[in-house]
Amino acid sequence: MRFAIRDDDTNFFTHSTEIERCYADIWQDYPPTLCLISKVKGNWAKWVHQIYQDKHNTNWAAWAADDTIYPIEDNTELITFIKNNLSRNLLDIGYHAKHHRNQDSTLPAAMDNNYIRGAEYFTSRDVTNEIKAELSHLNNLFDYQISVFTPPQNLLSLNGYHCIINAGLNICGGGISFYKKEKDILGITNILKQSLFKILHKGTDYAKVINYTNHYELPYHYPLQPGTQLSSLINSFEKVRNIDGDFVLSTHYVEFDYPMTYDPKITMKDILLRFLEYVSKYDNVQKMSLSKLLSGNKK
Repeated sequence: MRFAIRDDDTNFFTHSTEIERCYADIWQDYPPTLCLISKVKGNWAKWVHQIYQDKHNTNWAAWAADDTIYPIEDNTELITFIKNNLSRNLLDIGYHAKHHRNQDSTLPAAMDNNYIRGAEYFTSRDVTNEIKAELSHLNNLFDYQISVFTPPQNLLSLNGYHCIINAGLNICGGGISFYKKEKDILGITNILKQSLFKILHKGTDYAKVINYTNHYELPYHYPLQPGTQLSSLINSFEKVRNIDGDFVLSTHYVEFDYPMTYDPKITMKDILLRFLEYVSKYDNVQKMSLSKLLSGNKK
């Protein structure tokens, strides 16, 4: 099986010391893929903790009014840090968002909550060219070819999904049923393959990279959040291992110091290290970046 770490939300407000504290002791074996926000809108360093604390009771009017744009390149120390570690194969980067805010004039009625507010690509607008422009900018900035996308809030509309594909990116996550995806010959084959898998393996995710006509996808990933139980991660890992699948641990560097909701004596980083210690028992686990996992190269 193959294993990768996806870390969302690196942006202008990110300090290199945060990334180093989270990953320097493991990135030699587990190079995380930092999925970037290129021009975060609002004071991310403030709001990310405020929203975690207040959730649906967040002062959304104040959040919306705080709309200053902070380009990631203005944090020159972070850019240098990432570039240096890209060259050492200790880090990988992907694309996550431009502003990390839903820019539609009206939010979807059924999802008018704190999650959809950040779901930039749960959209009815054609943002293909905008995504291409951000990719070109980031590729030039880091001298690196970004190939993978992770959705903000892990939510995509069908329209947003097609914008991402048309911009030339591979995808991890998104929450769209495989029945709604490509219907060409390869797409129909993928639908039949996944349908048969669900019949034969009830309760198990089809956690394998899927080859579509012009991109690759991994529909499933496994979150590490402040409420995640170690036993839950191990259970998911074993299910993926039993089908020789592809396991992606999805997390956020900004939460690594948060205490676990069920035990304030341990942090999210503690759970990560315990989980990776469990994973390390298996010699046949191939550890790699998310970009490599989604490259189509099975080796």
